[in-house]
Amino acid sequence: MESYLVWGYIHILLFVFWLGADVGVFLSAVYAKKSDLSFETRATIMKLGLIIDFLPRICFALIFPVGLHLALALGLYDVQTWLFVAGWGIGIGWIALVMAIGKNEGTPLAEKLSLAQFWLEGLLGTFYVAVGLWSLIGDGPLVEAWFAVKIMLFGFVFYCAMAIDICFRPFIKPFMELAEHGSSPEREAIITKTINKTLVAVLTMYALIATVAFLGKVKPF
Repeated sequence: MESYLVWGYIHILLFVFWLGADVGVFLSAVYAKKSDLSFETRATIMKLGLIIDFLPRICFALIFPVGLHLALALGLYDVQTWLFVAGWGIGIGWIALVMAIGKNEGTPLAEKLSLAQFWLEGLLGTFYVAVGLWSLIGDGPLVEAWFAVKIMLFGFVFYCAMAIDICFRPFIKPFMELAEHGSSPEREAIITKTINKTLVAVLTMYALIATVAFLGKVKPF
C-alpha cells in the first residue's frame, strides 16, 4: 500500500472530526444566546460545547505533523528528519497544552496556558502564511502554486482561531452574571453581540478550510 494513501486517509479523518465536532461547538454557541432558555439549560449547552471543543483542537494540532508526512509521500516537499521531529513535538505539545487548559479550567494557570496557546497559533499561522507567500512570489520551498496557496490559506485558519478566542472573551462575564443577577436587556445584548461576532470568525474559518480542502483535492492550477 502506498504511504500517501495512508497519510491522505488520516488527513481526511482529521478534517472530518475537526469540522464535524466544531459544528457542534458552533450550534452550542447559537443556542447559548437564546434568552428564552433558562440559565441552567444555557449553561449546560455551553459546558457541552466546551467539552466537544477538545476534539477539533486536538485534530487541529495533529494537522501539522500529518501534513508533513503527506507532503513527503506526495513528493510535494522533501521533508527532513528534523522537521518531522519538530512537527510531532509541536503537535504532541499542543495536545498536552489543550488538555492542561481543560484540566485547570477557571484557574489563573489555565489563563496563562490559554495565552501560550494563543501565541502558538499566531506563530504557526505566520509560519504557514510566510512559507506560502515566499513560494508564490519568491524562491520559496514549495514548487506547486496550488500547494503554496493552500499553505498560505491554512495559515489564515490559525488567525481565525485566534479571532474566535478574542471575540468570545467578552461573553464570559455577562453570561456568568446571569447566574447571580438574572437576565437583563443589557446582559443579553452583550451576549448576543459577542456570539454573533464570534460566529463571523467561525464561518470565515469554515470557508477557508473548505477552500484549502478544494485546493488539495482538485489542484486547479
